[in-house]
Amino acid sequence: MADEKRNNLKMAIPHEIADELDMRAGDAVKIRVTDNNVVIESTADAEEKQDMRIRWFTIPAVVATVLFWGFFLIRQEYLVPLTGRLSISGLTIILGVVSGVASFSTFYVRNHKIDRNRALKGLYWRNFPVILLSFGIILALSLLAIFWFMGIIFKGAAFDIYTASLLFLLFNLIINYFMIYAALHINSEMMVRLLTTVIISGVVASMITNSDNHWWETNLSFLGTKHANYSWQFNLTLMVSALLMTGLIDYLFVWLHRRYPADRGLNILRILLTTMAICLFGVGGFANNGDGLLHLLHDIAAWGLVAVFGLTVILIRWLLPKGSRQFRIISDAIAVLLIIDFVLFKYVGYFSLTAFQLVAFDLAFSWILLLLGTLRRLSHRANVAVTVTLENDDDATD
Repeated sequence: MADEKRNNLKMAIPHEIADELDMRAGDAVKIRVTDNNVVIESTADAEEKQDMRIRWFTIPAVVATVLFWGFFLIRQEYLVPLTGRLSISGLTIILGVVSGVASFSTFYVRNHKIDRNRALKGLYWRNFPVILLSFGIILALSLLAIFWFMGIIFKGAAFDIYTASLLFLLFNLIINYFMIYAALHINSEMMVRLLTTVIISGVVASMITNSDNHWWETNLSFLGTKHANYSWQFNLTLMVSALLMTGLIDYLFVWLHRRYPADRGLNILRILLTTMAICLFGVGGFANNGDGLLHLLHDIAAWGLVAVFGLTVILIRWLLPKGSRQFRIISDAIAVLLIIDFVLFKYVGYFSLTAFQLVAFDLAFSWILLLLGTLRRLSHRANVAVTVTLENDDDATD
């Protein structure tokens, strides 16, 4: 039986795709098959963005470790405690955050320079301060939590200067690896996950550390007052969440305005969501202490957050260009539940202030996450998809 003829096929990439990816004649591309789908990608971009070179996260970690070793050597301290002011944890938090933020900044800018999508040029620099501050604070909080836990497990532990330097190096390798990975792969999905993780873990941690204070007998805002333990943790959680939300809103609406130009509903929705993020930042930034100016500003931010959120829920069916029927039903249901929650607290007296705040917080946070997910789906560049025809390559050999 004669061998079957194997054809080489060729196709022309339409200008819609070429313009979107800034592709030119002669550019090298990679074609791969994944689950019966053919994916075409630039080989240069794929290698630059996906391959993590060992030296990228090793060099800053080694530099920080040399500084760590030299610091204790100069002080002639050859036994280094695990936790404490001048310890492995203390210097890891300081030098680790500095090197991690530097690595994140370097590769965030580097990723911007090699990104072929021209629509993101302005977005990168506009979001850079907010994203950098958010990731820096998240890194610092994560290290504080890790070493607080390790201090409980290994209470009083200390190591010689060489073992301590090795542990410090390992911590910094992990820090720089994850910060570089985040800078190279940051997108709307990652930011939504971060937002969810930060606000849930921060609020839960504040509740746990204040369990002895019976915070639930007062209200949820107690967690951010001077009477609470680690009140800065709760307030910082709200402020970081607001920063992440601001950056995410900006990111999503760049794509939404490309798909739905001059849409008034989207413009109004963007203003409402940005105002909501500003109010959330104010709730954390202005502690609810006493009856002074900070208390007044806290109340203005809190009631502003409630008012803007309620207005957004009511108007959402007219603001989204293509909101699903299921999303509208869920929005209406949450609005009804919030009204019921308020009535049970204000007029029936069934809910305490804390119970009312917790129910309202759960409902509002769930709806915001649902809205952000809907905006992400609407911002997907489905309009770039085109149909191409495969042709025989006349120069192909059998």
